[in-house]
Amino acid sequence: MIVRDLKNPFAVSDWTEELLVVPNMYGMVQQMGLFDVEGVATHTISFEEINQNIGLIGDRPRGERSNVGKDYTRKVRSYSIPHFPLDDAISPRDIQGKAAYGGSGSGAPEVLDQVRARKLERVRRMHAQTLEVARVKTLTTGAIYAPNGTIAGNFYTDFSVTRKEVDFVLGTSTTEVPLKNEEVIAHIQDNLFTGDIVTNVIGLCSPQFFSKYITQAGVKAAYSQYESSQEPLRNRLGSGINRTFTHAGVTLVEYRGFSPDGTQFIPSGDAYFFPLGTQDVFKTYFGPAERFDTVNTIGVEAYIFEFMNQTNTEIQLQSESNFINVVRRPQVVVRAFSSN
Repeated sequence: MIVRDLKNPFAVSDWTEELLVVPNMYGMVQQMGLFDVEGVATHTISFEEINQNIGLIGDRPRGERSNVGKDYTRKVRSYSIPHFPLDDAISPRDIQGKAAYGGSGSGAPEVLDQVRARKLERVRRMHAQTLEVARVKTLTTGAIYAPNGTIAGNFYTDFSVTRKEVDFVLGTSTTEVPLKNEEVIAHIQDNLFTGDIVTNVIGLCSPQFFSKYITQAGVKAAYSQYESSQEPLRNRLGSGINRTFTHAGVTLVEYRGFSPDGTQFIPSGDAYFFPLGTQDVFKTYFGPAERFDTVNTIGVEAYIFEFMNQTNTEIQLQSESNFINVVRRPQVVVRAFSSN
C-alpha cells in the first residue's frame, strides 16, 4: 500500500491490497473454479491455436522412402482486454453528525475508516458481480463480455466453430434422457485437447430447464423404486437456494441469476453443459490498471486508488478491473433445450 504523505494532501493512496483482502464470495461459476486465472502485464492477450495433424502411420517396404510427417499448423489470436472502471467518493456528509453504522445505539460517531471499509466492500462486490456475469455470458454466447461495445469478439465465429445443440425433448415421456446425456458427454470428450482430464460434466441450467428435467417421466421413474436410504430423487436435489441433481453421468446445477432489467443470465429453457477440471480451456486474464505506476506490471483482479480533490471537499475513490474471459475450445460447451 502507498502511505499518504501528510505534507502532500493530494497524494494518491493505493488501497488495492485492502480491496483484495475482501473475499470474492459472489458467483456460482467463481465457486466452481471453472476458469483458470492468470495476470498479464499488457492490455492485450495472444495465444496460439495448434493443430497437430496426428494420424496413423502406414507400412512401407524396407528400403523405400519413409512416410513424411506434416508440421503443425498454427494460428495466433489476439484480443484486447476490456476496461471496467468504477468511481466512488467519500464526502464530509458521510461522516459529519452520523452515528457509526451498526453501533447498536451506542451513539459512537462515524469515522473515516469505517466508511472507507464499507465502500471497499461495495466496490469489491460490484467488480465480483461483473466478473461472474461476464463469465456466464461468455459461456452461453461465446462472446467477449463488453456490453458497451468497446471490444468485439466471439470465439465461435473467430474459431470457425458451430455450437453443438441437443434437444432433450423432456416433454415426451418415452425420451431416453440418459442417451441425451451420453450425446452431450461424447461430444465434449471428442472435442477436448488430447489427453485433457475431465472431473465432471456440469450443466448450468435455467430454472425452467431444471424443473423439466427432474420431472421428466423417465427420470422420475428411475428413482421411484428407491428406498429412502438409497438416495431417492428428493435427496438428490440438494439443499439451499440453488438445486443440483446428478443423473447418468452429468451434474445439473440450477442458476437463478437475473440482470437488473429482469433478464435471466441463463436464457429461459436453456442449459449449458461443459467439462470441469480441464486445463487451459477456460481462462480469465487480468490486465494492469490504467496508471503509470502499474505500467508493465502483472494485472490483478481489481484496483482501487484514493485521493483528496483539489478543494479538500471530497475523497475520491477510483477503482477498475481489466479482464477477459476466454474459451479456447468453444466446441466443448453444449447448449441443451427442450422443444416440448
